[in-house]
Amino acid sequence: MTIWWGQSWGTATACPYSLLEEYVEVGANPLHVVLKIIAQVIGGLASFRWVKYIWMMELAQTHVGRGVDDCTADLQVPVFFGFLIECMLTCACRLVSRSLGEVEPRFAPAIDSFFSTSMVVLAFNYSGGYFNPVLATGLKWSCHGHTNAEHVVVYWAGSILGAMLSIRLWNLGIVKKTLVEPFKSKKE
Repeated sequence: MTIWWGQSWGTATACPYSLLEEYVEVGANPLHVVLKIIAQVIGGLASFRWVKYIWMMELAQTHVGRGVDDCTADLQVPVFFGFLIECMLTCACRLVSRSLGEVEPRFAPAIDSFFSTSMVVLAFNYSGGYFNPVLATGLKWSCHGHTNAEHVVVYWAGSILGAMLSIRLWNLGIVKKTLVEPFKSKKE
């Protein structure tokens, strides 16, 4: 699914930190950034409400019980550790994406999708591995098991700060060189 997303939607994003990265790196209009983030949140919440109706039809085994109104949090560790997991793994995903964008290997979308999916699997039993505040909000806002403030700390602050950290790290010559140089062709 992530491969399809990358190939079908181009530069469109449903993730607020992509817009914030653009603001930090190229100076996007702050009002436009805020309005786009608000639209993303509204779209995420509306999409989840719509998807619940599909899940209630229980067309697949994975949908059984998913359309019920009660939901439980995926956060299974203390808030601080959930924050660190979402922050560090978002940072790792963004660094890999930046590296692939720089090197442009033939199967970049597949490699990027494999890496990000692997990070989700790694974090799944601890924080849920969302790495996207809108996705986490659409699926887990007000769920039993964490407060809304804890949700904001883990899923919004964690992933946004992870994305911002990736910008700082990427701009360190040693990090960029370490991630990109081994994959550059000898003739460059």
